[in-house]
Amino acid sequence: MMQSPPRAQSLASEDEHAILLPHSAADHDDTGGQPRQRRHLGLLSTTFLITNRMIGTAIFSTPSAIAGSVGSAGAALALWVVGLILAYCGLFIWIELGSLMPRSGGEKVYLEAAYPKPRMLVTTIFAVHVIFLGFTGIGSVVVAENILLAVHGSASDWIKRGLAIAVLASIATIHIKSCALGVKIMNVLATVKILILFLIILSGLRALRGDLPQIPNPAGSFVNPFAGSSSDVSHYTNALFKILATYQGWSNAAYVLDEVQNPRKVLKIAGIVGVGTVGVLYTLTNISYFIVATPEEISKTGVTVVALLIGKVFGETMLWLTAILAALSSFGNLMTASFSMSRVVREFAKEGLVPYAPFFAATTPSGSPSGAFLLVFLSSTAMILFIPFGEVYNFLLDVGQYAIAIINVLVVIGLFIIRRKSGHQRTFRAWTPVVYLFLASQVFLLVTPFVPAALDKGNALPSWLYSLMAILVLSAAAIYWFVSWMVVPKHGGFVWTARKSILSDGSSLVLWDKVKLS
Repeated sequence: MMQSPPRAQSLASEDEHAILLPHSAADHDDTGGQPRQRRHLGLLSTTFLITNRMIGTAIFSTPSAIAGSVGSAGAALALWVVGLILAYCGLFIWIELGSLMPRSGGEKVYLEAAYPKPRMLVTTIFAVHVIFLGFTGIGSVVVAENILLAVHGSASDWIKRGLAIAVLASIATIHIKSCALGVKIMNVLATVKILILFLIILSGLRALRGDLPQIPNPAGSFVNPFAGSSSDVSHYTNALFKILATYQGWSNAAYVLDEVQNPRKVLKIAGIVGVGTVGVLYTLTNISYFIVATPEEISKTGVTVVALLIGKVFGETMLWLTAILAALSSFGNLMTASFSMSRVVREFAKEGLVPYAPFFAATTPSGSPSGAFLLVFLSSTAMILFIPFGEVYNFLLDVGQYAIAIINVLVVIGLFIIRRKSGHQRTFRAWTPVVYLFLASQVFLLVTPFVPAALDKGNALPSWLYSLMAILVLSAAAIYWFVSWMVVPKHGGFVWTARKSILSDGSSLVLWDKVKLS
């Protein structure tokens, strides 16, 4: 899909230094001295950008799978705490990198700074990861299922697919129509999400009174919290994968730093407050789950766990309302994820990494990257339309999660390289043991699918298969880069030459021309 070569030497050397500059060159366009994006995201909006991304479809579906895997309330809660600790470790690393390089793009910027040679190789690999393995809009299926639950409707898989695609289309329309409106809706939905988690926590407190006949033994799961815990390593490995996916989103603000006011200060405060808030709410929410139901009951609820548990406490009259709230929460997660990832895709387009780059790099008058939403939702739309729900569907989601772990390892190793390059600039610095702990956790996730003792025998598809698939996809990206940028120019007798074009919004776009060798 991508078709550009390495940058021309003149542009490359200029950008190579700009990547590590915390001021001026990295914050402004080359042509007008004006900021690339209007800085319209304050502390509250940036905090909501993180919480909205973290609190999404996963917290309403994964607790059932985790309870089923580990078998006890104590083991499940311990893993949720581990997930919060690792989320904070990752956050501190991303804060350090974002403070040093306060630019939109997140991992794209950090990987390019750490691995500038071979030119654009790491950018190509990351672009393939985002566009083909990102699955940004896959949560629209959960939105569709909760809508059907709210109206007590049943539908075929194709009706669900149609509803899910309609959800993606509506999100893209809102963002493209008005960036400001999209941010306001995201802020409102972030508030709704927090209220939903408070409602779940309230249901747990309500059940503790012990006067509900449908819950004869509230908090019975905590009498002997570790009773029934699984002894299979693979169960804990798979559960940790899911929990880390639920906490995913702590890095979300790093993708849009060009639009954040006072990005270094706001990134630190918003990150620490946002992740901490979500961590406390997640812990209390899971405690409430186990107050209301046993691990066995929770494991059978699936993606509608919240609606069913609230209905168990407050009755059927609350069931439809909770389903609607869960759908709104998932909708907000999708809005926030697409908001940030569309900015990353636009950065790929501005460097000529995708075909029809001017289209995908263009923005609306409100500053929204309109064409980029097509690529943001590309892989998710393909999955929704063509992949049957079930084992294969979950398999591809695991492929995406494994690819994230690979990217995280590259970023953490890159952090040490960047530290050496940037010297002792006065920015936030993550404590080195924290960095090693996060690196160890990601290496653990990469290695365990290939360890026989850690393999999950209950799945039809072996866990090493999704790991191998992720490695093959990212390796294919590297092969594509080598053929397109090295082999083809050599045999064609030409070199790629970069030239800059100015878009209507004043930002620059890299175009590539074939120049025949004399």
